[in-house]
Amino acid sequence: MQTIYRPGQWYLIVIPGALVALPPDVPGDVVARLWERLPEDKTLATVVDVLTTHAGGSFTSLPSFVAAVAEGADVRIALRGAVSAQVETGTESLELSGAEVTTWNERFLGGATKIDITVEAPADAVGLPVQGGIVRAAAVSAELEPSDADPLTSALGPAPVVGDAAADAPASEPVAVPEPVAAPEPEPEPEPQSDVEPVPEEPLPVIDDAFLPPTEVTLAPPVDDDFDQLWGATVHSVGGAATPAAPIAVEGDHDGATISAADLRALRQQPPVSSDAPTEVLDVAPAPAAASVGRILLSTGQETALDRTVIIGRRPRSTRASGANLPHLIAVESPQQDISRSHLEVRPEGDTVVVIDLHTTNGSTLLRPGADPVRLHPGEQTLVLSGDVVDLGDGVTVSFEDLP
Repeated sequence: MQTIYRPGQWYLIVIPGALVALPPDVPGDVVARLWERLPEDKTLATVVDVLTTHAGGSFTSLPSFVAAVAEGADVRIALRGAVSAQVETGTESLELSGAEVTTWNERFLGGATKIDITVEAPADAVGLPVQGGIVRAAAVSAELEPSDADPLTSALGPAPVVGDAAADAPASEPVAVPEPVAAPEPEPEPEPQSDVEPVPEEPLPVIDDAFLPPTEVTLAPPVDDDFDQLWGATVHSVGGAATPAAPIAVEGDHDGATISAADLRALRQQPPVSSDAPTEVLDVAPAPAAASVGRILLSTGQETALDRTVIIGRRPRSTRASGANLPHLIAVESPQQDISRSHLEVRPEGDTVVVIDLHTTNGSTLLRPGADPVRLHPGEQTLVLSGDVVDLGDGVTVSFEDLP
């Protein structure tokens, strides 16, 4: 990303594939927090999460900002306040503004090639190049490159100290970001000389692994992450109780928790013990069906009763559950990829219903009649009522009906 900025008073965070502009009255720890988190999770959701946390979860208390993040050959940009941006694509040039919006103006633009951001009236100063860091700017222009969407393989350095010293610095100078310095490698010490001829080492004895005692690793079943996530961590079977083996006498300092090689040989030489007890088949009683506390209706026409947890997304996957507790999985189309694979969880809690945004990239918005839209905080439960609607993005909404 080729970036040129004009000096000003706003904080401008520049990393490969991302630009974030914040007003000069934003605390320095917010700027430092974004500098630390963006290299690990270079998404617009990271910027929104840091700013909403600073605002105490209130969207009306959010500061003005501009954030643009490259996603492949595309760009996602959000604006709030008296700021503007011009984005050029292969076919058109778009003018965007953050003024007169309740939360922020968010757009996803395919094939973006250049972004011009203006946060305050720039002075008559020459544009300065910047590859990465935090500078004080009034405007910035960036030409996008294919590599901008690549994840960063390393941290960009320690968080800069942004405070009174940074505010008093000349506007044309970037805030200093220390570069890590690699320590010199010590020179190897010469090996001591000796007149004594070395004694050749004897080869180690070969141990027959057939007589090694079994370990937890050799007896553990293979791990299947997909199976574990879909059906739970443990699979229980029903059957007769196994007959416990006779205890082995402990000699010397044997701890009784392991079997020595000699004991293992003795066990192998013993004849198998058969049991005359017949096998008893136990009937498994089905779990009672949970009562429904209402239903949800998607704008896509899909509908389901809220008798258990529901997970909605492009390719939803269940959390750890099994049997009758297996959640309903509802897959929806998202041509613009605004909806995450597992996007929203709807969970009945007694006679109430809560929704949880599953740490999605683009977030979820709660729309309640007569109230301002509320952005769901990732991972936190939010109570919903009959008539509420949750907007997942890409034109997909979830309506709640017949709730207590």
